[in-house]
Amino acid sequence: VQVTVPDPRTVALLFQPVLLRCHFQMGTPGPPPMVTWKYKSFCPSPAAGDTWAGPDGGDTPGTCPDSARTVRIVATKQGDTVTLGDFYRGRPVTIRGGAELSLGPAAWGDSGFYVCTVTSLQDLQGNNEAVAELVVLGET
Repeated sequence: VQVTVPDPRTVALLFQPVLLRCHFQMGTPGPPPMVTWKYKSFCPSPAAGDTWAGPDGGDTPGTCPDSARTVRIVATKQGDTVTLGDFYRGRPVTIRGGAELSLGPAAWGDSGFYVCTVTSLQDLQGNNEAVAELVVLGET
């Protein structure tokens, strides 16, 4: 499996629909893979003594441990069946096409990193996940 996110950083306005694109190519034919989108919040401001930020002071997906941030499943797609994580039930969230995450109207808590993971038991080679960053801006 080879997974790519064509737009690694998306900026959206509050209450506007958001589409995070994720593409995958299978190395071997087989049943449809399982697609999972996971949300990871930005790193909190480090406490005294913690150094999570990168050399430029910016946040990258690996600069703080997952235990220091909110991590939750957004949605999973197996075949044509999409299952939403608990936090997203009742919202117009779905996985469209192969692996595109449609978040409906953006909410304040949506800013963060979204990890697109494609799992296939027939194709274990390659890079099976990619990360998209979403920044939700309020109205000015």
